[in-house]
Parts: sequence; C-alpha cells; structure tokens
Amino acid sequence: MSVLSFKTYCIENYAEYTGKASSEVYELFAHSGLLKMLQDDYEDLHGMGKEYLMDFFDKWFSGKKGENTHHLVKSILIPQVASMLMETYSISENDAIRIVYTSPTGKCLDDDSLGLYGQSAHYICGLIEKDIQRNPELLKEAG
Repeated sequence: MSVLSFKTYCIENYAEYTGKASSEVYELFAHSGLLKMLQDDYEDLHGMGKEYLMDFFDKWFSGKKGENTHHLVKSILIPQVASMLMETYSISENDAIRIVYTSPTGKCLDDDSLGLYGQSAHYICGLIEKDIQRNPELLKEAG
C-alpha cells in the first residue's frame, strides 16, 4: 500500500468509524498533525489493523498520544518473539512467554516511549537472546 493510499484509508475509515464527513476528518487529521505523522511513521503503522488505528486516532484526538497506545502491536509482536524462542531453545510456550515478559528487553516493551514496539520480532528476539547470554538463569528457569 502506498503512503497516499494509507492516508486515504485512514481518513475514510475514521470518517466511517466516527460518522463524520471525510472532508471533516481530513481537516482534523491535517490541523492536528496526524496527517504528517501518518506520513512520517508510515512504516510502523501501515501494517496495523483497523481496530488498532481507530483506537490510536481516538487517543491522538483526546490528547493521550503517549499513553500505552501500542498494546495491539505488542499483542502481535510478543507471540512471534515467543515462537522464535521456542524454536531456538526447544522450550515450551509457557517458558517462552515467561522469558519474553521477564527479560530486561521484555520489560522495556512496557515503556512505549522507548519505541521497542516498532522493531521487528527478529530484532527483539535477538535482544532477548543477548539477555539470556548475560543471564543464563532466564533460560534455566524454563522447565
């Protein structure tokens, strides 16, 4: 999807979601800086689902831009990381998810201001593997 198509998709879907005219939503997006943000952060946002985007826009317009707006991204990202850990270390699903949430890297996922949610699952898994190298107890707790 091109950036132009993505911005149009967002405007039209938010118009439907809010019951406002597309032209009114365009004005909201343009004057609030959201349209520029969609352009600048296209790579991070264009793969997000409609539910996530509508929630994100609601928070943007309510002034809660930085308040844990990336929970849906993390709900997709974390299972991917856990699956990679399961394959790499031959561990159970429960152990993999425990490692994700208790590792130093996993704990950083709680802080949206760090932007870790915007990284790929491979990148985050690599960071967690470094956490395991520094603290093998993370893996030894797996049973």
